Amino acid sequence: MAHLDITILGQHYKMGCPDGEEENLEKSVIQFNDKLKSMKEQAPARRNEQHIVMAALNYCHQLNVEKIKNERYTRELNERIRLLQDSIEQALRPTSENIE
Repeated sequence: MAHLDITILGQHYKMGCPDGEEENLEKSVIQFNDKLKSMKEQAPARRNEQHIVMAALNYCHQLNVEKIKNERYTRELNERIRLLQDSIEQALRPTSENIE
């Protein structure tokens, strides 16, 4: 387990992450800080905690939308595979069965 020192909106945190995932975590922190900075520019009167909650909810929503898309795509691919398997099985049946 690796440990990184990160900063979000000026607050310092020590976070653990799986070995080898340090770069991904650092990129996520940069992305999150950029999102928070943009939100603060649009609504400077809000407290940091409000921006963090809103950003977290936005990311959760985006993740759920992508999960739904992925599930739909997986179902479509499974149906295509099933149709291909049926076609292959039909083509491989002995010719006498194909004539009947």
